[in-house]
Amino acid sequence: MQVFDFDNTIYHGESVFDFTLFIIKRKKRLLKYIPGIIKLLIKYKKCQMDKNEFKENLEKYAKVVLDNKEFIKGMVVLFWQKNKHKLDQEMLKKINKNDVILTCSPYFLIDEIKEELKTKHLICSEIDIEKGKINFLNFGENKVLSFKEKYKNKKIDTVYTDSYNDQALMDNAKNVYLVKKGKCYKIK
Repeated sequence: MQVFDFDNTIYHGESVFDFTLFIIKRKKRLLKYIPGIIKLLIKYKKCQMDKNEFKENLEKYAKVVLDNKEFIKGMVVLFWQKNKHKLDQEMLKKINKNDVILTCSPYFLIDEIKEELKTKHLICSEIDIEKGKINFLNFGENKVLSFKEKYKNKKIDTVYTDSYNDQALMDNAKNVYLVKKGKCYKIK
């Protein structure tokens, strides 16, 4: 079984960050939150925060950005109409119907494009849009826990990821490919 990260692996960029900017462009009152969101993203990418700190900070922004469920649902549809081209077609070719996509991105965002992803096996973060509450953050070692909870004793043959934030997942795989700008480099 292969396991794929989503952001910067299948999707060129950070989908949550892109989606947040997409919403902010339509709700100008949210512009003041951009510096904090950028700072959070940089710390995340540099592995400079643990999952509790990341969740706490992310939830603070989720409450502000995700304040209208119907608006958000409409924005998800529009976002993917505009950003579907950022899905890496070569990575999509590697995905089989029994493979798994494990992502920190929320299910409400990824669900809209699940047909494009060639697998129904998605494990995502779970965010309550109405409350702006993160019920489950699929980040770091939580990816391994959520995988094991859902797939019990299934072995991971290959992992594709862009980040050492997925070290726990890498440690549980036979083969690991680090993905940088659409290129795969075998590191294990």
